[in-house]
Amino acid sequence: MKNAIACLVIATLMSCNKKDNELIDKDVHKTLAIINYYVNGTSGNNANTGTSAAAPLKTIQAALDKTTEGAGATIYVAGGTYKERLIWQHSGASAAEPITLTNYSGGTVILDGVGATNNTQDEMILVLNKSHIRINNIRIANNIRPGAFGIHIHGTGTDVHITSCRIYNIGWTADSTAMPTSGNNANPLILVGSTPAAYTEIYFGSNQVYACNPGYSEAMTLAGNVDNFLIENNIVHHNRNIGIDMNGHYAWTGAPDSVNFVRNGNVKGNVVYNCISPAAVSGGIYVDGGRWINIEGNYSFSNGVGISLGSEMANSTAEGINVRSNVIYNNKEAGLSIGANASGSKVAYSTISNNTLFKNFTNGGWGGEIGLQNTDHVTFSNNIIQSANDIVIIKLLGYTTTNLAMDYDRYYTSSGSAATFDWGTDGFYTTLAAFQTGTGLDAHGTYGNPSFVNNTAAALNLHLASGSACINAGNPGFVPASGELDIDKQARKQNGRVDVGADETAW
Repeated sequence: MKNAIACLVIATLMSCNKKDNELIDKDVHKTLAIINYYVNGTSGNNANTGTSAAAPLKTIQAALDKTTEGAGATIYVAGGTYKERLIWQHSGASAAEPITLTNYSGGTVILDGVGATNNTQDEMILVLNKSHIRINNIRIANNIRPGAFGIHIHGTGTDVHITSCRIYNIGWTADSTAMPTSGNNANPLILVGSTPAAYTEIYFGSNQVYACNPGYSEAMTLAGNVDNFLIENNIVHHNRNIGIDMNGHYAWTGAPDSVNFVRNGNVKGNVVYNCISPAAVSGGIYVDGGRWINIEGNYSFSNGVGISLGSEMANSTAEGINVRSNVIYNNKEAGLSIGANASGSKVAYSTISNNTLFKNFTNGGWGGEIGLQNTDHVTFSNNIIQSANDIVIIKLLGYTTTNLAMDYDRYYTSSGSAATFDWGTDGFYTTLAAFQTGTGLDAHGTYGNPSFVNNTAAALNLHLASGSACINAGNPGFVPASGELDIDKQARKQNGRVDVGADETAW
């Protein structure tokens, strides 16, 4: 139907003369013109029109109420603290003419939940079934209650951008020592596709989410029927559970299971740290039942797990996940946890390439840099895996790992000689050579110091030092994917051959 309508429009326009076209253009631009509204909590009055900075509205909600469905608008908010819980009333006209909420003239705008209006609403900003919207440079803070939200977007729509916002102190309880159960949840930033029609073209960029207590939820979440997204350049830290989460197959979203999973997106250039749950193992970045997602060029450290790929719902699959060019270090559990643990579930057809893993499993005890559960057709290549102990990879007991491929990885351990591969009932290997012989895996893998610029905790720099054996030592047949870059957003392959690890040098 959409194509038929497009053809009809094209045919109609072709039949018009030049004068008619000029009239059509003028009419379109007049209809879709962006209206500016101004808000000032000190000098404003909701009886004003709000269309000039000299006669602003007093509340943000009054400005949202003045917007029109299908028309562009920009709401400029003067610096100050606003005690409001907002309901987003309308969709914009298009990506070029959205409805935008932003700060005015560089002011600091804080949407504060303490003593806020509309107190029965759990969200600081509630968006239902809206398209072509922008929330930019707004601080959202201090919403503490069971089921609290910072920004909650759900339903269906397209073209939603959340940029340069700071979201903090959102939690299910103010008690930072409280142990949550599955019923204790809060969501600082969440978008849920909850209908048979997907929420599409989602962008979360350059936000900070921190000091939140989400209970059994996450700091930044995409859930349900979501298709086509980009999460980039965010800083997510000091939250009491998972940092960034993309999930699927949870009935609570309301989406049909055939489309109830986040898909076709990129998670790039984010910094995630100190996201640790008191109740469960929490990933800095977590794909739980999502599909066809690239996780590239992120720093993940001091979390529960650095990056986790799984599928928690029974008989479900996380598929087509590419984890590449990430730096993952000093996490409490494994640097990478890969595989599903639910009955009939698995992680499949996924690639782990050109990552740098450094001294994870800071908990101590029996644990390695990588943990494997139920997987099928997972490939490891060109990774640096340097362990704080001698354990590098564990294939956990009770799980099935099929069609596993590994090659051109670089290993190094605390002993400087032993590299332990715990393959469960399939074998136990204490050197790389024994592992290669016993499994046939990582035939071109090497053992030795990768030589970083600085590997001391106080001045850690995990770029490759000049003369590193990892330079130009990756798979000689490696061809970068379209747009694939290294940890510094530089060309992934230089000097004719890819390096091992997240950093690609020009040396």
